[in-house]
Amino acid sequence: MKRIIYANPTAQKIYDNYFKRVNKCIRILSETDKKDILMELNSHVYEATTAIQPDREVDVLVDILQKLGDPEDVLQPLVAYKKSQQAGYSFNPMHILQALYLNVSRGIGHLILALGYIVIISFGSLTVFKLISPSHTGLFFKNGHWFAFGYISRLPGGLTESLGDWFIVVVLIIAAIFYFLNTYLLRFMKKE
Repeated sequence: MKRIIYANPTAQKIYDNYFKRVNKCIRILSETDKKDILMELNSHVYEATTAIQPDREVDVLVDILQKLGDPEDVLQPLVAYKKSQQAGYSFNPMHILQALYLNVSRGIGHLILALGYIVIISFGSLTVFKLISPSHTGLFFKNGHWFAFGYISRLPGGLTESLGDWFIVVVLIIAAIFYFLNTYLLRFMKKE
């Protein structure tokens, strides 16, 4: 983005301050998305302030920036949307967490996604429990019937753990499948 230079120092200060706020709002986005947003906003400001007299720069600039709105309010939905798109394609857990955080107020779909990722983390933690306490973690049967899957602090008598060390492999496969399904769901939700 090419910075606009104003003859009036007050106008320059207003312009620079506005774009500092914009940069702060979009800092978590990819460089491409940041550049696109900055160029779009800058082009609106440029078109509105081109060919005006220096004594009118402040008035016209303040007017156009008020029409564009406060960056913190106007850019939040766009940043949330762009971050969700990035998360849906990158599968990066940090991008996913940022997208969920930004979209928490945007509907029940994101709540379901958040719960899905919590379940995935829970499955992943079972592998640690299996390593720390192998006799209390697994797929348990009692008298030939399914009794429990996961960690049991108090083991009643007559339980048989059927997966052994394969429990870790099974849990990781289930977590990976849910991770990719949940992330694809996030991607499709953003195609609205």
